[in-house]
Amino acid sequence: MHIDQIVVGAAVGDAVTESAIRIRNALRNTVESNIYAFHREPNADQDIGLMEHYPLPSHRSPDDIIVYHVSIGEPGITDFVLHRSERLVLVYHNMTPASFFRDVDPVFADLLDAGRRELPTLLDRAEAVIAVSEFNANELRALGRHDVVVAAPPLNLRRLLDVEPDPQIQAILPVAVPGKMLLFVGQVLPHKRPDLLVAAHHLLVTNDFPDARLVIAGPSRNKRYANALRRYIDDLALDTVWFTGGLTDGELAAMYRRADVVVTASEHEGFCVPIVEAFNHDVPVIARDFGAVAETARGAALVLPSDTGARHMAEAMRRVLTDDALRDTLVARGRERREHFTVDRTTAGMLDAIRLIVSGQFGRRR
Repeated sequence: MHIDQIVVGAAVGDAVTESAIRIRNALRNTVESNIYAFHREPNADQDIGLMEHYPLPSHRSPDDIIVYHVSIGEPGITDFVLHRSERLVLVYHNMTPASFFRDVDPVFADLLDAGRRELPTLLDRAEAVIAVSEFNANELRALGRHDVVVAAPPLNLRRLLDVEPDPQIQAILPVAVPGKMLLFVGQVLPHKRPDLLVAAHHLLVTNDFPDARLVIAGPSRNKRYANALRRYIDDLALDTVWFTGGLTDGELAAMYRRADVVVTASEHEGFCVPIVEAFNHDVPVIARDFGAVAETARGAALVLPSDTGARHMAEAMRRVLTDDALRDTLVARGRERREHFTVDRTTAGMLDAIRLIVSGQFGRRR
């Protein structure tokens, strides 16, 4: 039997790609398994093939399985899986609403819109569907697909504890961050709302912690949006924000170990990996109640109402930085919550879901 996976894009540091790699590695203990990508970045795992090299139908059986990781629209893949005879399983990681990108990247917004339009057709074709959170599962149930199983993405969220922190970053940090450090980890994109974090940080350094630094750790995937954000920071005459760009695991490990609090103002998350990464480093988390954030944190983060603005976000930052009892409580809860996302536990959960599908115990019967 073959169980092959498809991802739209394969890249280092991408949670969907890492999930697929861990599933592939585990599956290879019992079946033949490969990953294919529509796009593959040069530094990605070279054992991931390109879609143009996907085996011909004559080399596959109708009992084989295609696992398609859905995270964005890609008409080429949709057309491909609709016309294959293998059994289809979807793993739904969610898709960011196109409205966040309509003004800054219309082409990308169109892909997101296409993904939403393709989703019902894919759900109808799929024999089984896995969602990486209840939030994602509820989106699919609203589309009429009720036999959804929830399995957290199999990510090694402790990898940053096992890697040696980058010595250059460790040497820079005492000078670059003389006071409290607020850390955001993620792509610099509109739905992540780094602009709200900047506004809250501006209030924090003006009123409470003039030496505090906001470190925005992640790649700027959209130059237009990133440039607008930098202009906003310049307009505030704010020199306490540090854009690191994309980081290696060693560099990111050094950031987490130095951080006083991890902050996110994101307005769309299908899981939110940095929350659990922060838990693993005993760093308290402040977030807003959007998407799967509260579900992932499950009481272990300071989750603010979705309509929280800059003033109340700044007040939350001040509280966590000054209230030792609150900080200790959040750290203790984070230690408990992170045990639900160990790599062994999440990999086993995803494999159990796939085994049920293979055995015919889960999903639509053919």
